[in-house]
Amino acid sequence: MTRRLMRGLIVLGVALGLWGAIAPWIPHRAAGLRLNALDLFVVVRLVPPVRDGVVRVAREVFLLPLLVPAVLLALAPAFGARPRPWIGYLASGLGVVLALTMLPPYPPILTAWRDPLYRGQFFLVLAACALALSALWSRRLPERVLAGLVVGLALAGWLMPFLALLRVRPIFAAIYGAPVGVGLGAVLSGLSALLFLVAGTLRILSPPTQNPTRSQ
Repeated sequence: MTRRLMRGLIVLGVALGLWGAIAPWIPHRAAGLRLNALDLFVVVRLVPPVRDGVVRVAREVFLLPLLVPAVLLALAPAFGARPRPWIGYLASGLGVVLALTMLPPYPPILTAWRDPLYRGQFFLVLAACALALSALWSRRLPERVLAGLVVGLALAGWLMPFLALLRVRPIFAAIYGAPVGVGLGAVLSGLSALLFLVAGTLRILSPPTQNPTRSQ
């Protein structure tokens, strides 16, 4: 039952996480001034305090609200009691496709690996794709190791962008001329991370279970 519950929590967390990535992190009554995590990745480098180095923010962390759910979607089938290979291939494929949507556009992608503007984005997306593909072999690992990976990714995928949001929020408050709250997207991503943490913790604390496929 714990495996099924964990897999259900991860799938629900993925859905909330993807919703959170595209929902506003910087709220505003005017739709054009609402910014989701992916908008922040693009916009934050253009605001003067960040552009001039007064406020230092690794803007690539705003890609994590989408990349982490993509990786965890690929890992979800590894916790099934009766694995079906096609489900694993489908989940990994979807995870890779989601991650690839965050690659730099053409033509910058041709030189992204050495361009300081796109290098971090390029290698972060490649790392997410590699993790999503490696999920196909994740059943060879102990379940508690996988659960620990879920917990680690959950913490990184929400905490890092949320801390960056707190750093840039006063900048947007100054630009908008009004206090800026925390948007629905950040809340949904936080709930997503909480589900991942609960799932991983339940698996870590549960007694080890025998799974013949892991010994093969």
